[in-house]
Amino acid sequence: MRKTVRLGIIGTGGIGNAHLDAARSCTGVEVTAVCDLHAGRARNAAKQFGVPNVFTDHRALLAAEVVDAVTVCTPNNTHMPITLDALKAGKDVLCEKPLAMSAQQARRMVAAAKSGKRVLMAAQSARYSGASQFVKRLADAGKFGEIYYGKAVWFRRDGIPRGWFQDKKQSGGGPLIDLGVHAIDLLWWLMGRPKPVSAYGVTFDHLGTTGQGMGGWGIGFNPGKFSVEDLVGAIVRFEDGRAISVDISWAAHTSDLYWLQLLGTKGGAQVQPEVVIYQTEGGVKHETAAHPSEQNAYAAETQHFADCVRRREEPISPGSQAVVVMEMLDAIRAAAGSGRLAPIRGA
Repeated sequence: MRKTVRLGIIGTGGIGNAHLDAARSCTGVEVTAVCDLHAGRARNAAKQFGVPNVFTDHRALLAAEVVDAVTVCTPNNTHMPITLDALKAGKDVLCEKPLAMSAQQARRMVAAAKSGKRVLMAAQSARYSGASQFVKRLADAGKFGEIYYGKAVWFRRDGIPRGWFQDKKQSGGGPLIDLGVHAIDLLWWLMGRPKPVSAYGVTFDHLGTTGQGMGGWGIGFNPGKFSVEDLVGAIVRFEDGRAISVDISWAAHTSDLYWLQLLGTKGGAQVQPEVVIYQTEGGVKHETAAHPSEQNAYAAETQHFADCVRRREEPISPGSQAVVVMEMLDAIRAAAGSGRLAPIRGA
């Protein structure tokens, strides 16, 4: 493998541009191609970020032999087919979250990567923030004892993305698969990835279906086509009795909030919106604000991916772990549909 990883970005919308910008600060990474179905958007991205090759078909990009690896930044329903095509072409893949529309799809992607001996990394960028990395080191060192409960609340007042995000056939769901995938993945990872066994969830769509709560980003808007939830509440139970809960909304009549906390037998941690460590020593309660590095999570993620490609190592967020996250999302959706607890049986 060459010292510089030639990277292609497939999809040049908002998240694609974030990856293009992040790659500029990475060592040993050169973005050599961009691809988008919209030729004008692809050309504009190439011009803005100085990328030499422009494509409107990902298969043409893969056949051109101008990249070693690709980052998939397209609508959710295209993640699996594009990733499978890239793996078949011998390319390593960094795929945006959610890895797929379902755990079944994610397993196909992981199997293809294993068969072809390629790196498949899930772009769970929340794992790569300075705050998450800092708290993870403390958790692994036993600072909090056994972390038995994790909680996340992520509310937007007017944050419904436009375009394909609102179409269940393209997105697979609303804030659960868009934002909840980050919160669930991060809690689970910080807790040491215990085995999930069951989930319960409720979903609502009261604002989205009436045109309320629309955000200012996304491409296009089709009134009356809102077919996903705008709020989800869920709890996941693990085999060892521990649990996590999340409340996630694109739109709600409340203030914007992203709050994530871990509770352990020896201490606790608030991870978002800022890091606070809670402990009791000698009967005295301590609350310590921490200030970890504010590294660009997308840049750290891309750098790690390139390093894993060069070294042929498993990444921090491999596709195999994303399968388990998708199993949790599948179970939450099943429970919300049935009104009953849903089992998680695993691969």
